[in-house]
Amino acid sequence: MIHYTLLPEREIRSLKREYRARLFIFLLFFMSCAVLVGIASLIPAYIYSYSQEKDALDRLVVLQKNREQKGTDTVIKELKQSNEVISKLKGHKDSVVFSKIITHVIDHKVSGLTINSFDVSSIGPAASSTVQIILQGKALARESLIQFKNTLESDPLISKVELPVSDLAKSKDISYSLKVTIISQAIK
Repeated sequence: MIHYTLLPEREIRSLKREYRARLFIFLLFFMSCAVLVGIASLIPAYIYSYSQEKDALDRLVVLQKNREQKGTDTVIKELKQSNEVISKLKGHKDSVVFSKIITHVIDHKVSGLTINSFDVSSIGPAASSTVQIILQGKALARESLIQFKNTLESDPLISKVELPVSDLAKSKDISYSLKVTIISQAIK
């Protein structure tokens, strides 16, 4: 192998090693300068986005104060509650309408009798359910209470009427408790 230089082989290898090291150092210096220039070019964008965020947060605070002053928070809260109630009511389309059942029982009321309370509860699945009502009240005379019980028993929609015998012990001013079972599917 003919060398075009007069340097010995060992010196040539040393020069090549130094050349590669200087080239590597130059590349590292160039890359570090590029990173610094990149970081420096991002600083204005960072400052701009920081100021935009601060402005947006300030506007948000002002809007929240305006909402509190105008009372829109309470309106929004009430609307959410109303929507929840509406969605619950929509989900109970097949349920029993207790007001119609109570009206049906009141239609059988006779004179001399007062109804103080209704305790209405549904028994069975919604499609073919029966409703149990416990009526409590006062009767002026035993005859009016018996007449009320008989009119309820004569109704074909009422399947069962229970009146405790102890309620018939007095002849006047009777406090009574009457258990009525109604087929709610028939009452529309």
